[in-house]
Amino acid sequence: MSVSADISRNWQQATTLDELVDGPVVFKSGRRQLAVFRVETVGGPTVYAVDNRCPHEGYPLAEGTVDESCQLTCNWHNWKFRLDDGQCVLGGDNLRRYDVRVEAGGGVLVDLTEATPEQQRAEILGGLRTAFRERDFGRICREITRMHYCELDPLDAVREALRWAHDRFEYGTTHAVAVAADWVGLAEGYDDWERRLVCLAECVDHLAFDALRHSEFAYAKASESEFSTGAFLAAVEAERGAEAEGLVVRGIDDGLHFDDMQQAFAGAALAHYNDFGHSLIYVQKTGELIGRLGPEIERWVLPPLARTLVFATREDQIPEFGDYAATLEAVRSPGTATDTTGALDGESLAGQGVRGCLAWTLDAISRVGPERVEEIYEVLFAANARQMVFYDTDFQDAVDRSVNDSVGWLSFTHALTFSHAVHTVCRQNPALWNAGLLQMACFVGRNQKYQDHSIDAGAWQVEDSTEFFKTVHGVLLDHGLRDPIFSGHLVKTSLAIEKELGEASESTRTWLLSGLNRFLNSPLKQKHVRRLARQAIDLVGRDFE
Repeated sequence: MSVSADISRNWQQATTLDELVDGPVVFKSGRRQLAVFRVETVGGPTVYAVDNRCPHEGYPLAEGTVDESCQLTCNWHNWKFRLDDGQCVLGGDNLRRYDVRVEAGGGVLVDLTEATPEQQRAEILGGLRTAFRERDFGRICREITRMHYCELDPLDAVREALRWAHDRFEYGTTHAVAVAADWVGLAEGYDDWERRLVCLAECVDHLAFDALRHSEFAYAKASESEFSTGAFLAAVEAERGAEAEGLVVRGIDDGLHFDDMQQAFAGAALAHYNDFGHSLIYVQKTGELIGRLGPEIERWVLPPLARTLVFATREDQIPEFGDYAATLEAVRSPGTATDTTGALDGESLAGQGVRGCLAWTLDAISRVGPERVEEIYEVLFAANARQMVFYDTDFQDAVDRSVNDSVGWLSFTHALTFSHAVHTVCRQNPALWNAGLLQMACFVGRNQKYQDHSIDAGAWQVEDSTEFFKTVHGVLLDHGLRDPIFSGHLVKTSLAIEKELGEASESTRTWLLSGLNRFLNSPLKQKHVRRLARQAIDLVGRDFE
């Protein structure tokens, strides 16, 4: 059959059988570069054609080695591929192979017909799934890049990663889901592929890290009862996980979306000082992520969110935050505001512990009225930002302090990401402002004792915020941190501050930028080897004294 007779396929002559006697031939056609091999078998010569560039790092496979079983070895890093189907048997990514036809005269034709978008998507996502299971960051980058150059939607990599990971979260939503909202948002702001790729690969990598080697933890089936805010709040409060999950699954089945359930999620998150503020951050970021990736991900992110609200630690049950519940109850039934125009003295927060900061916030809410809640918010937000500037890093580096005083940078950055979540969620649900402000006060009071006021705050001031954030984004895109929990807090904190700057007062802006500047330029201890060893000895050793 002639080449022109098979018009549905793109056959091109690459070489001849005779030319292949002396070794493989490299055939170039446009952007493609193929390696064509002749392998002698019992039935006669067999010809194979594959991409010449190794999918690992691009080493020319024509310089590789083919054994008697038609297995091709890349001599650069010993990756091995089957020539008949391109499957990688040692290494990672599969190798693209091409159909070959040998004509009567010995001409070797290769089929350069492009795969359909559906075929390309299926093949790439198959490779990405393998990279995800193995948490192979290099391959994650390569597979997402293949999506980009095949003109597929690279955001599908994140959508699929959420699907692959969601039922591997024993206790529900993790930082990986929350941070995905920030990485995707950051990617949307860039117009070059390199920076967008970094952001999307970070999303998938963090989800892979949190799901790595975890068993499947199935979610409850849809409840027989319809979703309602009251039923959901009651289930979470009573820690009835299956019931809470089932209500959410039923809501999704009934066509409800996050916006329909957001009030219930936010109310549950702020019902207690939950998990050091993580609960509200997860609610806010889950909503943001759905807004960026579409409602098709709701089935993969909303049941985990319900689960994490049930399992959340309730910090207000420990003595340090024991005044929170009573203060929240007091502020729910305030009298008439007595000083609607008076100034808010944020300086009086200095030196106050949790009880004092809760009392200050209760007084402020009761005195100035609900119309000025955002002013109270800014005072507390600025106080949390100020504490970043004066954080005593000796607490991070110490190996001989108590468990209660094992306080690192993330305790301070978390106060700002939580504050941003309060600002976002409470604007949408004004009835939750009081709880949000009181929990911000808990951060301020808790972190007071970890301050070093001998630090020169002026040394960390930022003169040009635009230039500063160019540097910040450079750090985010090449952070060099191995564990994604740390890079996650880096991006969450940076973007929360960047978003809040537009509405902040000049004084608050100064503290926000100074705090972020100091954080980015301070060592971040990722593993506390001696501290954990000593704490283990102190705890376990008591039973043997």
